[in-house]
Amino acid sequence: MRYTVLRGGRVLDGGDFDGGPADILIEGDTIRAIGPPGMDAPADAASVDATDRLILPGLVNAHTHGDASLSKGLGDRWTLELLLNAAPLRRHGVQLRDKALAARLAAAEMVSNGITACYDLFSEFPAPTPEGLEAVAGAYAEVGVRAVVAPLMADRSFWRAVPGLIGALPEDLQKAVDAMAGGSGEAALEQCRLAFERWSFDRDTARLALAPTIPHHCEDAFFVACRDLAAEHGAGIHTHVAESKVQAVAGRGKFGKTLAAHLADLGIIGPDFTAAHAVWVDDDDLALLEDRGASVAHNPTSNMRLGVGLARVEAMRRRGIAVGLGTDTSTCSDALNLFEAMRLAVYSSRVQSPDPERWLGAEDALEMATRGGARALGMGDRIGRLAPGYLADLVFLDLGAIAYMPFHHAARQVVFQENGTSVESVMVGGRFVYRGGKHLTVDLERLRAEAAEAHERLEAANRESRDLVRRLEPAVSAFCVGLCREPFPVHRYADHGVS
Repeated sequence: MRYTVLRGGRVLDGGDFDGGPADILIEGDTIRAIGPPGMDAPADAASVDATDRLILPGLVNAHTHGDASLSKGLGDRWTLELLLNAAPLRRHGVQLRDKALAARLAAAEMVSNGITACYDLFSEFPAPTPEGLEAVAGAYAEVGVRAVVAPLMADRSFWRAVPGLIGALPEDLQKAVDAMAGGSGEAALEQCRLAFERWSFDRDTARLALAPTIPHHCEDAFFVACRDLAAEHGAGIHTHVAESKVQAVAGRGKFGKTLAAHLADLGIIGPDFTAAHAVWVDDDDLALLEDRGASVAHNPTSNMRLGVGLARVEAMRRRGIAVGLGTDTSTCSDALNLFEAMRLAVYSSRVQSPDPERWLGAEDALEMATRGGARALGMGDRIGRLAPGYLADLVFLDLGAIAYMPFHHAARQVVFQENGTSVESVMVGGRFVYRGGKHLTVDLERLRAEAAEAHERLEAANRESRDLVRRLEPAVSAFCVGLCREPFPVHRYADHGVS
């Protein structure tokens, strides 16, 4: 348990430290003390010069899908429903090595942007496998990113889940999507049981959770079985809740109540539950999330990219709901960059009210990207803060970068000026995984070559799917836009009419 002391830096954590000078003493993987410059340290402590560095807690990504890292640039003017319609574009020919590669690629991108932990809703088709989940967790551990790996699961296809959609498709396309029916929920749960039983990773490094994808994509019995399996193993549940108006309308039509209310009736919502997006929720939904101690993963870049609407994050935080920030995935918010997400979270709050008291500020964004995300991951007592007893996951920003010329207000400049290019070093558990702007745990040239080979192979394996997806798009888009024109008690678009 060797000591390390960081000297000469400035410290910012969105709570106790506002960017002033401080030294940090680390024992092994844990912060032991934070004190004034020149504070006492053991004589044998290794000293790290942090001059001209602003030290933050490692950023925590509350929601992503690492499997999509091999699918960058896949689509442009896609709604959420067109993104879901495009799922067949990467279903065929995926090997175990591709799953590990996708996670490694996501982890490398996150580290270079100061992210040291994530909640990854990783998808395997037709069902998760223990081998796949272990490969994903191993890839994160190899790079040095802590991960909660939650297999994305459903027992109803997207086309069947949206009421009326399948009937709106031409007959030949109905047959085509029926032929793509996924695996059974029971089979997926059995694989997850096996994964829990053989999981060997330290819980501070990688842990399992469950991600039944969207409430109306899952039978109630399947969701309840997920609830029971998660409770049996002390694991979290993470699902998309009212991300789009289509989901909200479909949920009310199917269940006769909001998606959040339906999940509450099933006993799903609790302290170990994370609601991704939560855009089309009402005040009663927020009260449910608050009363039951759930978390929300806010994804502003994805929400804008897919045009799903503006989430009421300030109202969530005012109620005391724990809100973390997510990047979502490489196909719908493109960059796994929480600096970008922090800025957009703040900006998007300000087009919802003329009252500055209802706007998010820089400190709010920083708190969501650290402590809020840690709470969503179930690691709030271990990461997300700079404090004695917390793991030494640290980001070093270069104060010589132009974003800090002049250095005036640490939190505001991090949120409003930083874009990730000032990340100079990253430490996870007291060990540097990125230093001097270079990865220490990843060979980027090899990673690039492996990604290029996988992309070429998967493109060839899914060539027929591209034609099917293109043929489906007009009908899926027209039907879902029609649903969005239906009256609904919640309005989360920037305009006040759907054109």
